[in-house]
Amino acid sequence: MGRLSDVTRACQPEQAGRGPIREVSPLPPLRLTGVAKVFRDPMTLRRFTAVEDVSLTLVRGEIFGLLGPNAAGKTTTIKMILGLIRPTRGTVLLDGRDPRNPDARRRLGYLPENPCFYDHLSAVEYLDLVGSLCGIPPAIGRSRAAALLERLGLASHARKPLRKFSKGMTQRLGLAQALLNEPTLLVLDEPMSGLDPIGRAEAKKLLREERERGTTVLLSSHALAETETICDRFGIMNEGRLLETAIPGLLSSGVREWEIVVESMPPRMSESLRAAGHRVEPVGGRWVVGVRDGAALQEALAGLTQDSVFVHSVEPRRETLEEHFVRALNGAGGGPS
Repeated sequence: MGRLSDVTRACQPEQAGRGPIREVSPLPPLRLTGVAKVFRDPMTLRRFTAVEDVSLTLVRGEIFGLLGPNAAGKTTTIKMILGLIRPTRGTVLLDGRDPRNPDARRRLGYLPENPCFYDHLSAVEYLDLVGSLCGIPPAIGRSRAAALLERLGLASHARKPLRKFSKGMTQRLGLAQALLNEPTLLVLDEPMSGLDPIGRAEAKKLLREERERGTTVLLSSHALAETETICDRFGIMNEGRLLETAIPGLLSSGVREWEIVVESMPPRMSESLRAAGHRVEPVGGRWVVGVRDGAALQEALAGLTQDSVFVHSVEPRRETLEEHFVRALNGAGGGPS
């Protein structure tokens, strides 16, 4: 007993000095640090850089839009995230692990820009195959597949051969296979491609639902208007570099111009407004007056009211994501190719 008591007393100071156990912050679902990829041209053997010094961290439960012109480096970046190619420099981590680790990819979903499936299989058979490759038990896989086909409007086509699928139906099936393993990170390359307006609305609704479930979504898109309405953040790539990341809401923080739509415009009034530096133009049988600031807006409205001009609407005009995108590329000395 004496020997045991000595051991206990010897351990007490060490235990007391450790302090309380602190909670460890969860690892981000995706982190890129100084990532670069250099290729060698197979014909000339010259080296060229496709991606240069890209650093990015995504948080759980956000939708991030990766934007850029053709040959900006988006697809190469996605391939490194998926573990299909290795970065020349820098690190890519999925939940703190190398993406080439099968365990890191177990909860990763991916939809390529041009999905290509076995056209002799039906949708159900193809999702069975995907489930087996993901190690999903057959009963669970079939249950998830049925729910996803219903959710994506493909339940009535579940037994149809994939060679009879339209482009939009193939895109919907691609979303189903990407979601089959209930991913925590969903990587989508042009997910709206081939979808009609109803399909785009349904896809956006599905992605919002996945975000509510805690899924992190990285999507690459050329449909800037669609991206603006769904993304929590976006990044702009050009010539292999990530130029900036921003929040779409920041674009709407400042009013660039106020637009006044009126029924008719007396010539004297239009001349007076133009002389004051305002934009005045006919649009579809009505007139649109553009003024720069709030003080000019009040002055213009007072003049229109005094002349008994009927005002249909007054709306602020803010910078769109497309305008911001073009300005960012022009500022970087590049443009879409």
